[in-house]
This record gives sequence, C-alpha cells and structure tokens, in this order.
Amino acid sequence: MAERKKRIDGVETREAILAAAAAEFAEKGFALASAREICRRAGVNAALLARYFGSKAALYRLVAQRLFGDLGAPLARLADGVTDEASWRAAVSEWVDDMLFMTLPTAPAQKLCAALFRHEVTAPTKFHREFKESFGRPVYDGLKKLLARKVRDAEALDLWASSIWAQVSVYALADKKWHGDFKPSGAGVREWAEKVRDHICETVFNGLEG
Repeated sequence: MAERKKRIDGVETREAILAAAAAEFAEKGFALASAREICRRAGVNAALLARYFGSKAALYRLVAQRLFGDLGAPLARLADGVTDEASWRAAVSEWVDDMLFMTLPTAPAQKLCAALFRHEVTAPTKFHREFKESFGRPVYDGLKKLLARKVRDAEALDLWASSIWAQVSVYALADKKWHGDFKPSGAGVREWAEKVRDHICETVFNGLEG
C-alpha cells in the first residue's frame, strides 16, 4: 500500500511540476523562466525538478512536446476524414478555427500553446528546429493535404497554403493587447475571431470553387 501511495504521489508531483512549468514558460519564455519559481508554483521542493526531469531544458522540451502535440496532431489528420465537398469544407473550417482560437482566453491549453509559439518565434531555443519539424510541419502539411484536393498545381498549392498560414499565424503571434487594437471597437475577441475565420474560409471556398 505504501509503495502504491508513493507511486501515486510521484505522478501527482510530476504533473504539478509540468503544469507549473507550462505557466512559467508561457509567461516568461525559456530563458527567463526560473526552475525555482516553477517549483514554488507547483508547491514542491526544488530538488524534485531535477529528480523527475533532469534539467529545466528537459522540462521545457517535454512541456512543449505535450502542448504542441496534443493540439497539433488533430489538425495534421483532418484531411483523412474528407470524403466529399461538405466534409472538405468542414475540415478546412476546423483547421482555420482551431488555429485562430488558439489564443482565446477561454481555452487555457490553446493559450499556453500560443504563448510558447510566440516565444519560440521571437527567441528561438535549441529545440526550435525539432519543434518545427515535429509539430509545425505536420500541421502545415495537413493544410496542404486539404488544399491539394482542389489545387493541383504545386506552386499554386504553396501560395494558398502559405497565405492561409500567414493569416492565422499572426493571430497566434499576437497577444491580447494587439488583438484589441486590431478589431472593431466593442467587438469581443471571440466574436471577431469567428468573423475572421468565416472571412478566410469564404475566400478559400470562393477561390477554389469548381
């Protein structure tokens, strides 16, 4: 019984550190994040971070892998469920929607992921290339796979994919203040993101019609 309780406590401690680390890294980025502060947030002894994860860098890598992987994998697989025009439009809308809503404060995991994304773009860590190839590239390729059902020319496909990626990425890179500066006065963030999503999708559907 004591051994089982020890294992349970170990899992809980590990998860507490991961949750605290996600918040700390999202807030400050890897360079400025403090291992001591992560442990304080988690309510654990500072020695436990090294015991469970080895180093701040290893902890950061795991946090990013979990966030990017959990949110990115479904986007990369959207094209697999397309069988007709209706399901294609639904999949494109879902891809755009998920990427735009990544930054909304009502979705904590998405907000953390977007914050890490911003930090990796503005102050790349040694894991930047790994994250790009492991998570960013599959999500981008998932979009291209969707568009390839309508666009046969390789150059045109690249143009469509990069254009859509650029439009949604700027929202993921922007913080709440920038979101507020670039939407109509009085419009809520969620309301405006929905309008942006619909506008992007309408442009795609009209541009690729037929």
